[in-house]
Amino acid sequence: MRDRSKRRKFARNYKPTFHLGKIGLTVATAGLVLVLGLLYLSQSNQMATSGYDIAKLEKQQKQLLEDSERLQLEASRLQSIQQIDAGIKDSGMVPVKKINYLPGGTSVAINIK
Repeated sequence: MRDRSKRRKFARNYKPTFHLGKIGLTVATAGLVLVLGLLYLSQSNQMATSGYDIAKLEKQQKQLLEDSERLQLEASRLQSIQQIDAGIKDSGMVPVKKINYLPGGTSVAINIK
């Protein structure tokens, strides 16, 4: 029984030791507002920086696509010339040494060896 009476007595006499007055509450609120403001500024700065990075990367992507298209056209042009040269060699054609034109209004050439 004795332990119970001590517990009750302690519980009845318990007073919180932490008191937050008007000044403390004002300082805590100002600190919280300051921290939240800094977090907001940090996030908005990060979003702006990300926007600039995205714009820069989109510009780079556009430039790379244009370069790729230009290089593909150049490659196809070079491949077509190589295909013509290979076809000439495969068919047994030889280069013409001298071209003689027939007189008249036609433009016909003959190969004289």
